Order: sequence, then structure tokens, then C-alpha cells
Amino acid sequence: MENPRIKAEKRVENTLLYFLSKDGILNLERLKSKIDEEFEICEKEGIEYIGYFSKNYPENLKELKDPPFMIFYRGYFPDENELEKSLAIIGSRKPEKKYGQEVAKRMGVLLAQNNWWNISGLALGCDECGHLGSLEGDGKTGAILGQGLGTPIYPKKNRELAERILEKNGFLMSELPPTTSNLSIFFILRNRLQSGMTQGIFVVQTGRSGGTLHTIKYSLMQERKTIIWDPGHIEELKGVDEVLGNKILIEDRKDKLGVSIGGDLRKKILKIKQAKEIYEILNEKSSKKCIIFHNKTLF
Repeated sequence: MENPRIKAEKRVENTLLYFLSKDGILNLERLKSKIDEEFEICEKEGIEYIGYFSKNYPENLKELKDPPFMIFYRGYFPDENELEKSLAIIGSRKPEKKYGQEVAKRMGVLLAQNNWWNISGLALGCDECGHLGSLEGDGKTGAILGQGLGTPIYPKKNRELAERILEKNGFLMSELPPTTSNLSIFFILRNRLQSGMTQGIFVVQTGRSGGTLHTIKYSLMQERKTIIWDPGHIEELKGVDEVLGNKILIEDRKDKLGVSIGGDLRKKILKIKQAKEIYEILNEKSSKKCIIFHNKTLF
């Protein structure tokens, strides 16, 4: 299988060649035509956009080493004050069913009922369950995508979920021009935006490899709150592959992970077992006392 990064680089190279004339000079007329086409699609599809120098551009994103030059969105985009109360519920695309899916949904409900945004990635599994929990709690949720907003939503299974998010006054967002189709490398790059735009991430379950580990590393490097659910007290989950990443990071084990996360970064990880620990973290950004789950465990 071709490396996704190489595939993306080839796409960039082909795009550049498309805009060069035979003598190697940039064809400005062709480039302008393509830009006009993208903005025409924005108007047709109801896609809004915010440039880096706009007053509405999120300050958190400006702190990144590689912030998007422009972000595109559909729906209601939260303002700066609202983003002060935002978290990303993330995790494996194939979470263990009994606990993983339930913890993600309950966390989504918790954020919703405490007026916090859940800004995740619309991926199958933990992201999906977190979005559903937020909607169930009649709360606010948005999704950052690894594709242009003028292309069919991926994954196909979550197209209805995407529409529900928009119907409930949420948003879909991308840093990619509307006609850009998805590539696996785009999903890795969008992970930096999930942590970068929010106050931090809540990791439900992760194995030894997968996109969640990229987001964890981004979050730690961006000095965002990086909260990982600790399933060590649940006998049924001992030895379960879907939570091995949780345990390796929380226990600072030397087991090899698909993404290298050094010891200095691991020291910044916040581990939780009970909802009351989330209250303490949320209440650092909120004057309102949390009122649900009390001292019960997240499961």
C-alpha cells in the first residue's frame, strides 16, 4: 500500500504542475479560475470561510506552529468565549463495546449538560459516540473533517450524523478547499486542529497504534489538557487490545506505540476514573458547578 504522505506529496506536485505553464511560469489565470471555482462552490453549498487575519479566526489556532491559512465551515461556528469551554472526545474507531462506547456517550452528555462544546472528528467509534452523547444531552457539538466540505461526507455511515449536528446548531469545519477529497494524511493533519482549537482532549480508548495517538501527541505538544480515561480498575478490560494505549501511557510503560510520545510529554497526561475528576478540570474554566453523575464512575 502506498504511503499516504507520499500520496499527498504526489497530489501537491501534480497540482503545482497543473498551474505551471510549459516554460515553468505560474499560470495566474488558471490559478485564479480555480480559486473562483472554489468560492463559487462555497456560495452554492452554503459554506462560510474565515481567513487567518479575520477578527473571527480562533485565537487558539493562531498559537499553532502551522495554523490553517483559512478555515471553511457549515452551520454555527462558536465564538471565542464559547471555545473557552470546549473539549474533544476522541478515541479508537473500534472501541470495546460495553465500556468504550458508553464512556464516550456519557462524556458527551456531561459536556452538553454543562454547556461545553464537544469538537471532535466525526470518525466511527469513540468520536461518533461522543457526538451522539452531546446531541442526546441537547448540547453543542462540531466536527473537524479531513476533506473539503463540498465533497460527500466520509465516513458514509456518519452522513446522517453530520446532518443532525447541523440541525442542532453545530458545525462542520475543514481547513481544505471545498473540492478536496479525503486522504488519510489529511485526517492526521486535522487531528492537530481538534486539540488546537479546544481546551484539550478526552481520550476514551486507544490501542497501540491509530490516529488517536497522533492527537494525543499534538495535544501534549500544544500544552492542551490531555485527559485519558484510566480503565485499570475494570477487570474485564485487562489485556483488551482497545485499551492498551491507555495503559501504556498512563503507567508510562516502555511498550512500543505506533506514535512516539516521550517521557517528558507523558508527564503532562491527566488520568481520570471518576466523573468528579472531570468536574475539577471543567470547573477550572467554568464558574458553574457540574450537576450530573456526581461521584459515580464514568462507567
